[in-house]
Amino acid sequence: MTDTPPNPLLSALRHVARFVIGIFVVAYALLDELLFPLFRPLVAYLSGLRLFEAVGALLLRLPPYVMLLVLAVPFFLLEPLKIFALYWIAVGHIIQGALLTIVAHILSILTLERLYQAGKPQLMKIGWFMRLMTWIGGLRDAALDFARSTVAWKWAAKVALDVRVWFRDLRNSVR
Repeated sequence: MTDTPPNPLLSALRHVARFVIGIFVVAYALLDELLFPLFRPLVAYLSGLRLFEAVGALLLRLPPYVMLLVLAVPFFLLEPLKIFALYWIAVGHIIQGALLTIVAHILSILTLERLYQAGKPQLMKIGWFMRLMTWIGGLRDAALDFARSTVAWKWAAKVALDVRVWFRDLRNSVR
């Protein structure tokens, strides 16, 4: 049996797809790198409030599938906003799409991330959920490993660091 040469069209499509996916992963990671550190103090502050400590304790007492439902409701309300934001960007409403992306990420950080972290022990008691999250984590790690090896990632990481330094200097100058 002889090896047939690879189809140049398929090879080109694969390279284009990898490039596009790499751009999206870098953009998403850059947005995440920029936004989450900005909200970390707010999340830490809110987590320390008695109300949020009580909510966290309540979440830990919920049965695993009820906790999954608690997480699913805001997920199904917030995540479509990110997809709609991409649609807006694709049809030319770049500013509105970018703003909606930022707002959706902020809402996700302040709700979904906090709910997930608070209820994670309960959620990981669900076997299929734990396997799914492990699989998704592996995919994320593989995509990030690929993205981190690119020139675009190195440039984006430098820009993210420069922006964080600028925000830190701005914050220090306000004090």
